[in-house]
Amino acid sequence: MPIRFASFLGDNAFAFYREVVIHIGEVSGFPTEMATDVSAGMEALFNEGRIEAAFGCGLHYVWKAAEAAPAVRLMAAPVLPAARYNDQPVYFSDIIVRDDSPYQTFEDLRGATFAYNQRASFSGYVLPLYYLLKTGRSGGFFGKALASGSHAVSMDWVENGQADAAAIDSVVLEMEVNQRPHRASAFRVIEGLGPAGMPPVMSATQLSDEAHFRLAHSLVTMHEQPQGKAILARGGVRRFAPVTDRNYDDIRQMLRALKEAGQSELC
Repeated sequence: MPIRFASFLGDNAFAFYREVVIHIGEVSGFPTEMATDVSAGMEALFNEGRIEAAFGCGLHYVWKAAEAAPAVRLMAAPVLPAARYNDQPVYFSDIIVRDDSPYQTFEDLRGATFAYNQRASFSGYVLPLYYLLKTGRSGGFFGKALASGSHAVSMDWVENGQADAAAIDSVVLEMEVNQRPHRASAFRVIEGLGPAGMPPVMSATQLSDEAHFRLAHSLVTMHEQPQGKAILARGGVRRFAPVTDRNYDDIRQMLRALKEAGQSELC
C-alpha cells in the first residue's frame, strides 16, 4: 500500500505538494500517493488511519503534539527564497488590502471589515488575534470579522470589496502571485505579522521509523538533486529543512498569552 499524504494548506499549493510527494516516494523507495478528499479534516484522517503523512498548519501540529500519546512527528518544513525568511523555515501572516484602497497601516483598519479563513488557522486567525493583544488593540478593533472558509476566498473578498482587509498565509500569497501574476497588482501588504514556525510536513507515529526517516531525508535533500530542485523552483520553494518541536514554541507562547488574556475574538 502506498504511503498516503494529504495537504491541509492552500488549494493553490496542492499541485506542488503532489509533485513533492511523488518525487520523495521515488527517491526513498517507499511508494507514495496524495489524498484528494480531505473533507473529514486532518484530525479524523490521522486518527482513522486514512493518511500517514500531511502538510499542515503549525497550530494543528501543536495541538496533536500536546496529546497524551502524540499521534504525529515532524519530518521537515519548506524554506522560501525571499530575504525576509532569512533562509529559515518560517512564514508570516500578511495583512492585505486592495491596491487602490486608502489603507496604509494596520491602524488604518480600525472599524474595517476583516476576513480570515477559519478560526483553526494560525496565520488567518490566531496570529492576527495575538497581534491585536500585543499592540493593545483588543476589543472592538475591527468593525466586522468574517470567516471566508479559505485564504483563496479571503483574497477574492478583498479584491471584490466584500472585505477591506484579510490575513493571508505568506506562502499561499506568494504562490498565488506566482500562479496568477495579475494578483500582484490587485493587493498591497500593509503588515507582515511574524515570523513564526513554518507549516510542517508531519507523519503519523504509526508509520515505521524506516519510512519516516527515509521520506524525511528525501525531503531535506530535494534541493541537491536536479529533478527535486526543478520541482522546488516551480513551487517557489528554496528547500525543505529539518524542524524540531522547538520550532513551534512561538505558537505555544501566543496561545498561552491569548488564553491568559481571555482573548478569542477579532472584533
